[in-house]
Amino acid sequence: MPLARPIGHDPVRHWLKTAMAGGRVAAAYMFAGPEGIGKSGLAIEFAAALRCQAGQGWACGQCNECARVARGVHPNVRVFAKPAEKTEFPVELVREICDEAGVKQLEPGRRVFVVQDADRFNESSANALLKTLEEPPAGLTFVLLSANVAEVLPTILSRCQAVRFSALNLDQLAQVAGAWEGQPVNPQSRALLLRAAQGSPGRLRRMLEFGTLDCTESFLKHVARDPFAAAEALSAHVHESDDNEPRRDRLREVLGILSACLRDRLALSLGITDLPLLKAPDPGPAGADVLVAALARLDNLRLRVDGNVNLKLACDAAALAWPA
Repeated sequence: MPLARPIGHDPVRHWLKTAMAGGRVAAAYMFAGPEGIGKSGLAIEFAAALRCQAGQGWACGQCNECARVARGVHPNVRVFAKPAEKTEFPVELVREICDEAGVKQLEPGRRVFVVQDADRFNESSANALLKTLEEPPAGLTFVLLSANVAEVLPTILSRCQAVRFSALNLDQLAQVAGAWEGQPVNPQSRALLLRAAQGSPGRLRRMLEFGTLDCTESFLKHVARDPFAAAEALSAHVHESDDNEPRRDRLREVLGILSACLRDRLALSLGITDLPLLKAPDPGPAGADVLVAALARLDNLRLRVDGNVNLKLACDAAALAWPA
């Protein structure tokens, strides 16, 4: 298996290379940025660079060390993540991580622990990790990943070197997704998905998997005539998933495309025609004030989906918020 090298993020690579060249590798990093943009892949690439035998200042991708890291079998490089069925990072798993950090390493050289879902730590799990971050074993580097750094406890943030990731631009996102199956044939529909993904390959793949575009187009076709039928269809789409978290993901992605469509309608209503629109939307009779209010309601609803809002009621609210 070749070493994955996520497209983009060259400033991050350059910064990490400089730290390595100067012997300033930190004991803990916080890779922070939108979900699905390649933080995990670059964390593995960084781990390979710290183990690489080629002496090129970064991961060569060819040596035995890089190959084992890429295959996920290197004993000095471990990846931990919140269990899929959990909404928070369990304290029991954090204690296992800390116990393993204190165990004598199997091979010489630097160890790297990649910890995903750092924004899902609760107070107990964060406190369990804190002591290890304060007094890390020699030669061990933690790389914590967070899609929402505002949710990370300040005590954790203060002990990590922050590394900010930016979303990919449209050209980079199109390059990542170039060979993916299941993409719309229609260029306008493909452009819509690329824009709605907001620079995140992971989010784009999820929308393709969920059939988000088909659901959104069906919603837009029926919502003006019968908002309650549109809400029922949206709810049925959301509840195709068995678990609560994927259901929220499904609704979140539809709301994302709906918000993008409203922004385009708002641009047209203001006479702005030189923007790259998702597709030529019908501006409709609603004025700019109505569109701004509807957009605010949808964006607020997207935030509430991240909490414990009833998803059926959220679907009803999305339909009722849509301006004619």
